Amino acid sequence: MTAFAFTGLYSIVDGFFVGNNVGDDGLAAINVAYPLVALINAVGTGIGMGGSVMLSMARGRGDSRAEKRYLGNTLIYLLAASVVITAVMIAAYAPLIDVFGAEGIVNEYADAYIFVLACFATVQIFSTGCVPLLRNFGASFGAMGAMAAGFASNIFLDWLFVQYLGKGIFGAAVATGIGQVVTVVPCAVYLVYKIRRLGKGVFGFSFREMADITKVGGSPFGVLLCPQLITIILNKFLFVHGNSAYVAAYSVIMYVYCVVLLLLQGVGDGAQPLISVVQGEGDKSSALKLRNYAYATALAVAAVCFAVLYLGRNLVPEVFGSGDFAAYESARILPFFAGSALFTAVSKITAAYFYSMNRNAFAYVIVYGELAAVIVLVLTLPQSLGIDGVWLALPLAQVIIAFIALAMLAGLYFRGKKYPDFPEYVRISRD
Repeated sequence: MTAFAFTGLYSIVDGFFVGNNVGDDGLAAINVAYPLVALINAVGTGIGMGGSVMLSMARGRGDSRAEKRYLGNTLIYLLAASVVITAVMIAAYAPLIDVFGAEGIVNEYADAYIFVLACFATVQIFSTGCVPLLRNFGASFGAMGAMAAGFASNIFLDWLFVQYLGKGIFGAAVATGIGQVVTVVPCAVYLVYKIRRLGKGVFGFSFREMADITKVGGSPFGVLLCPQLITIILNKFLFVHGNSAYVAAYSVIMYVYCVVLLLLQGVGDGAQPLISVVQGEGDKSSALKLRNYAYATALAVAAVCFAVLYLGRNLVPEVFGSGDFAAYESARILPFFAGSALFTAVSKITAAYFYSMNRNAFAYVIVYGELAAVIVLVLTLPQSLGIDGVWLALPLAQVIIAFIALAMLAGLYFRGKKYPDFPEYVRISRD
């Protein structure tokens, strides 16, 4: 959970130093550009999680050959994705930023920020893709340590480049990129050691195993990317129904709220290796017990985060150096986002439970259904509620998806009662 949270703390540190040294336009620029950064991270996480689920299931059923093949194909997949994403980002970042609705100096800042991070795309993809692999090999503390080292480097370099040397948004981007380098080095050392221990048979390209990784990885990919697509949509409608001050207020909200989302996702992804292994062993009761532990943990985390954000709603904008209007608006809206975290805890754990078992269709409904719900709500609510309709679109969507997730879970429960001899996950050995 802690390791996963660090993936969002980079942008918060950038936001802190940029907000206090550049101002609201810098805050808005990072918020506008961050969806493209999240796309890079989502590609790495999706591939890494997809491969991790499959290799853990293979280990659970005692198939060491499949475990090695899934590891090798995951690393090959990460390398291929790095080449493609780097090329696409460098070629297309400028028109994409234009589409997101940024104008004037905000557009210029966003262009500078994303160009630098596009140059570091390979490092970002491998750092986010290797962390799930370490976690599934039992090196959770190693993964957390690697992320913490990168985060600490980012703090120091943000202070050096942005505050001390005055390099602004460009310096913040360089600091983030170097922080990712610090993260990936220990991960690479561990994986080289692990590959040598596993012996021959790791690197054997297979379209079938790539397809397995892609099907499972589609959910964790969406978990990271969909909130950023939602950010793009809400930024666009905040520009339409308001101005850049509303976008700056949303930036402040998302700097803290994204950490809540990552903590909740971290609970689910922390349970994933355990659930995947026991599912591979055919131990349904242990999988259900682990899922319930994850629910309890996530709801407790969400409740604590709600209390902290509600009580600190007036302090948070000051930390990021917001202007008067952005500070007032973010303090007014933050409690709605914080309260919706209780519902998000349910949907994120349910989605993680489903893709940990390779039940991808159910996970897709939860992950991508939230995006669909936001689109419908943001197109309808502002007609009667104005700018508040834009603000309420995401919290209401999260409530709706939580109930849909519980309905699907109940459907599986009653199906199990009706057909007690039909296993929830059928093991398939492919020798």
